[in-house]
Amino acid sequence: MGTHEQKSPYVILGCGYVGTRLAQSLLRDGHFVRACARRVALLEPLQRLGADIHYLDASRPRQFISALRALPQPAPVVVYSIPGVPELPAGEAVRRAANAALQANARAFIYLGTTGVYGFDQTDNERWVDEDTPVDLHDPEMTSRLTDEAVLATVKMAGLRTIVLRLSAIYGPPLWPGQSGRGVRQRLRRGDYRLWDGGHYYFSRIHVDDLVAIIRAAALRAPAGAVYVVGDDHPCPQAEYARWLASHLGLPEPPTASSLSPEAPRQYIRGRRIRNERMKRELGIKLLYPSYREGELQIDAAEAGLAAPPSAPGEAPAAAAEQTPGRDGPPPPTTLPAGPRPLAPGDLGEQLGLPEIGAVARELAPGERTETSWVHLVLSGHVEAQWQGQLTPVPSLSLVPPGVELYNPGPDRALLLVFHAAVR
Repeated sequence: MGTHEQKSPYVILGCGYVGTRLAQSLLRDGHFVRACARRVALLEPLQRLGADIHYLDASRPRQFISALRALPQPAPVVVYSIPGVPELPAGEAVRRAANAALQANARAFIYLGTTGVYGFDQTDNERWVDEDTPVDLHDPEMTSRLTDEAVLATVKMAGLRTIVLRLSAIYGPPLWPGQSGRGVRQRLRRGDYRLWDGGHYYFSRIHVDDLVAIIRAAALRAPAGAVYVVGDDHPCPQAEYARWLASHLGLPEPPTASSLSPEAPRQYIRGRRIRNERMKRELGIKLLYPSYREGELQIDAAEAGLAAPPSAPGEAPAAAAEQTPGRDGPPPPTTLPAGPRPLAPGDLGEQLGLPEIGAVARELAPGERTETSWVHLVLSGHVEAQWQGQLTPVPSLSLVPPGVELYNPGPDRALLLVFHAAVR
């Protein structure tokens, strides 16, 4: 990440699930983070990580001005994640927040909105939507969101760099150890998830860690006034996702329900498929979890304590960046052997004509088990870990500590990177 992004303080207005996951990522990379919410007791774990916790009641005058006072330099990035303030007229809360950000000379004001502004159409739920698709001006449940966006367009004219992210459904891992993942799995476990009208409606979703990366990339690269729709690469019918996840978790298949049932309030299904090309292209994003399968496997690992929130893409955590090589020897050559080459047995450094780096690649054949004597990095393939008496899927690019048994259920070989004892 660039120098400015490393130094910019962040102010998160409405620090709930997404805001907390964003704060975890930022704090780990050395940012100043001010997390603002009404229920500040829920933010105490963030405070222990170093966040500045600030009480915020969005309905009260001058609360946003107070939240943006006494910040370190340079100009802050403000992330607005307050879904609605019933005590105020539509658009008033975001107007106050944006004007406070303008007074604070904010570098960016990022509004977390919703793809719900495209309305509902239960006769054409397979349609693709993108930033050029007209919003639905006649959906009463989206009036406040559309008003918020209109207010931001006005404040942008006064010089504030505003960015709107229209989000699809968010899911992801637990925020803290001992909690469970969020999204459909949470509702499946509670037993209150339903497949509307047989589950044929298409939905898009986004893993929270991909969303965190998108927010940080938007702060860096999005032009003033930009609007992006945010979803993964695999919109799919509701039934496909829910039935796969129920089977994966060993839970009963969710029941179906009618969205037009006379015994219950009508359900307005805002099903659609998000086309995310502009967001990925302009923000330079490559999704970590392009479909629910990769995302849910990461949540499995997080619930088992095997995965941590990622740093920003392309940016090493501060602790890792400060490490120095621990092996004596001649300095590496100034040029590397040209051309790509397949991985082979032996130390990776030696394969490139360099000193040993203490890492070797190995394959895990289908059906093979191995116990980790050293730290392993799963590069590719389907790998499961024997963890607390049960097998838990390990997603790619996850580190596995020593003393864990790994298993490849197949059908393909898995590729691992082993950090062996030659490093001291």
